[in-house]
Amino acid sequence: MLSNYKIFIKGMVCDRCILAVKEALHELRIPVAGIVLGQVTTITALSEPDMDTLREKLALLGFTLLEDKKTKLVREVKNLIDQVYSGSYDFPDNFRFSEVVSSALNKDYSMISNIFSEAEGVTLEKYIKEYRVEKVKELLVYTDETLSDIAFKLGYSSGAHLSRQFKDQTGLNTSHFKEIRKSKQALTHHPDNRS
Repeated sequence: MLSNYKIFIKGMVCDRCILAVKEALHELRIPVAGIVLGQVTTITALSEPDMDTLREKLALLGFTLLEDKKTKLVREVKNLIDQVYSGSYDFPDNFRFSEVVSSALNKDYSMISNIFSEAEGVTLEKYIKEYRVEKVKELLVYTDETLSDIAFKLGYSSGAHLSRQFKDQTGLNTSHFKEIRKSKQALTHHPDNRS
């Protein structure tokens, strides 16, 4: 289920304003579901850097970006997920993402979780699981780290736990992605591929 995200823009007063904003969004390659006076509906939530770029672009046109509270919360949660599951986070003992996000946003976790699920069409827990699995794939294919190292970096309790969750999510074994890495390496080291 696709969710739409509303961004409110102060200063849009005429059809020319709509055209100017539409052109700015097109230049920034932001997928738009609709534009009316004072409001843009995007197909996906924008990242912090995208919002900053949009804010600057709109300011040059004389508009001010106002953000819907729910959209802002979802973006902040996603940014926190990016930080925590980047591969360089120092996970403390008894780590709970729910405590990290509640503390960072100074809000009750169940409220954050409900808003996130409503906006994204998926539970926060499922989103995190999928995010971590994508990160595992990336690390398996592009690094030579062991499963235990990857498990440690991404906050899994063990390599075995990572393997089970990975298999449940993807239907594939982690070894499948190690094979992809070997294939890529073989291609880059093949004598016919030298320039």
